[in-house]
Amino acid sequence: MSTDSRRAHRAGLARRRYARAVVIVLGCFVVAGGAAAAISVTQGPRVTDVQADPAAATGASGSRVIFTANQALGEIDEDQVTIEPATDFTLDAAGRTVGVRFPTALDAGTEYTVTVNGVQGIGGGPESDLATAFTTPPSEVLVLERDPTGDDRIVSRTIGGAEAATVVSAGDIDDFRATSSFVVASVIDGDAMRVIVIDRATGEQADVALPGPGTVLGLQVSERGQLYGFTFTDQDVSADSGRENVLFTGSIAGAFEGAEPDPVVVAGDEPSIDRWRFVPETSSLLLNDFSGDLTLVDRTDPDGEVSSFGTALSIEGVARSTYTALIDRLDEGFVELDLASGEQRVVSDVDLGGERLLGHMLPLADGGTLRSYALLEDGIPTSSEIVIVDSAGEAREVAAVAEGEALQQVCASPSVQYIAVAVSPIADNPYGGSVQTLPQEVTTRIYDARTGDEVEEWPGFDVSWCEVGPW
Repeated sequence: MSTDSRRAHRAGLARRRYARAVVIVLGCFVVAGGAAAAISVTQGPRVTDVQADPAAATGASGSRVIFTANQALGEIDEDQVTIEPATDFTLDAAGRTVGVRFPTALDAGTEYTVTVNGVQGIGGGPESDLATAFTTPPSEVLVLERDPTGDDRIVSRTIGGAEAATVVSAGDIDDFRATSSFVVASVIDGDAMRVIVIDRATGEQADVALPGPGTVLGLQVSERGQLYGFTFTDQDVSADSGRENVLFTGSIAGAFEGAEPDPVVVAGDEPSIDRWRFVPETSSLLLNDFSGDLTLVDRTDPDGEVSSFGTALSIEGVARSTYTALIDRLDEGFVELDLASGEQRVVSDVDLGGERLLGHMLPLADGGTLRSYALLEDGIPTSSEIVIVDSAGEAREVAAVAEGEALQQVCASPSVQYIAVAVSPIADNPYGGSVQTLPQEVTTRIYDARTGDEVEEWPGFDVSWCEVGPW
């Protein structure tokens, strides 16, 4: 056999071996693909990714659990969703994704299981369940501790945790409010007031560019828009000139870039504001001026167009996750006002027995209210009770303040898992310090809202769960 023939023979063998190898590999792909298809057909849709933010879910409404499946899904309704422990939710499903949204904040330190039952592919086939579990972190809250002999400080505390961690300290802190990312505080520096912003992640500080020397009151923040607001009065205000209780708002992050706050304009004027609130999840502000006019202003509207809701004595609050405000009117008393429709419902009082005087009333996201009552003996206030009244008018006590103590403030955690009660001894406890004064000794007690058990007691007041300070 010639050399050329041997070469041709070897080349032919190599080609046949290569062809067999290709066939084998392709066969493996076919088998693997067929096996995967068979598994998909026999098992139904499977979860390929889950997105959730347990920490954010405890601080604000609107958090989500988002499932991504390995195939497009058929129609899903809310009856197929199970959440343990039970909580309100809404459902949004499209294509390969299923979103479960929580319209109210979730409880802290709690394990949640979310299951979407009986899911099918868009073309039918076997059913399967999409499920996940997550645990929310313990509840964290900020508290202001004033020190008549040293620096005041805002501290971070965790329910069930150890020592407090200082977030910021200054010689004289008058008030503060906090979002998940920032702390905004009004401080007194000599004869002047300043407003500072602290980045909670880095500790970096920036000064808000105030309109001039003057007094800052009514400090508030908006979590959704990361905004701050306060009323401002010029230092040299008089009957003929200067600003008095004019509301200013601005971007919290913008303070680090030198952005100035803007005055709120209503019908071309800068009104003097008595009470006001950010409306959750909107760009609107609810204002109650010193003449009693109650108006809703869109912060983003350059023309300052307003919706008028008549007159009110005060704004008690706007319920988290809702468009419902609790208003005190002269004739009707306390009413729940729907800011979208203008409809209102009178809030009924409850009979708790004995002679009582209503102190605080705050709206809750579930339609109930958080209230405090002073018990009267011969017309004189003695002890106090804090109760939750549900939307059906049923009341249950969650805390009590003993005789000899003054109730300074009450408010609820975002999910109403806990109630914060600020109290101060009446005897030997002088007022002092800051523009907005309080007794020097103030303690905040934390109660489990479901059991009424006291779970923590801390020095300080003005907890970050509250929309406003205790004044």
